[in-house]
Amino acid sequence: MDKITYAGLLNKTLELYEKNGSLKAYRYITENAEKVKGNQAQIYNFRYSLASASGLEQEALQILDEAVLENGFWYEYDYLIEDDDLKPLHKYDEFQKMIKLCKEREESAKSGTQPELKILKGSNDLDDQPLIIALHGNQENSEITEAHWNSIVSENNILALPQSSQIEFSDGYVWDDVEKGSNELKLHYERILEQNNVDPETVIVGGFSAGASVALHSILNDRLSAKGFIFVAPWLPEIDEWDGLLHKLSEAGIKGFILCGDKDEDCFEGSSKFAKLLEEKNIAHQFKVVRDLDHEYPENFNQIIKEAIEYIRES
Repeated sequence: MDKITYAGLLNKTLELYEKNGSLKAYRYITENAEKVKGNQAQIYNFRYSLASASGLEQEALQILDEAVLENGFWYEYDYLIEDDDLKPLHKYDEFQKMIKLCKEREESAKSGTQPELKILKGSNDLDDQPLIIALHGNQENSEITEAHWNSIVSENNILALPQSSQIEFSDGYVWDDVEKGSNELKLHYERILEQNNVDPETVIVGGFSAGASVALHSILNDRLSAKGFIFVAPWLPEIDEWDGLLHKLSEAGIKGFILCGDKDEDCFEGSSKFAKLLEEKNIAHQFKVVRDLDHEYPENFNQIIKEAIEYIRES
């Protein structure tokens, strides 16, 4: 049996929910929750929501209690109030107590959350080290991104991992405001160049899902300079609006590498459209489609990313 990944666990749970209902989805994620590394707050969220939707109210309350009281997680108050799956829990005093606590934690977190940047370097501190910036997807964080991209550090690249200041729940960050995200990325980029031995001609910007949208927006709006980009399952809802700016990629000699699974219902169509626009405008790029892959990284991403970097940096 293939190893279950964090994204794969969530994707399969959603698939079961849509096809077989909440109870089967709940049993699946509960049986496999401890087999993956990822945002545990999100896994708890799936579990208590599905338990509630399945009529397992006391079980749902117990899971929410464990998440909020024992582990210190929090979830958006509006979501907890408005989500239909959680409506059966509203009558319990315990639920009302926990959503009040979540609201307090949410207000504190959203008033104090700042953009963060983690930098990883290889053992050789060389002059003019190549730089790769990788952005997380929505409801993710830099730690999740690091797990997928850290293999390139051993190749003497500097890996920079920005984390959005826009937080949705415990350890779940989003890029809902693309303009704000681009401005944060610009500040990160300038700071990296200031504090590290980086060759600006080697910079590659990468991103997963919504992180790719922020990366592309930043390039097209001159927030940073890059030699190329690597987008994994890119979420690009505004690509039609940005069509008129894509000429900047060819003018600057920027090359692209797009990777997406053919089972990715959220992003495959948009990725294909983006690749077609690049082709029409004669912008150098590769579009790699992974068969039977949903909205996640492929198992052999370590090898694919090396190929992508070589393609972008070749003359």
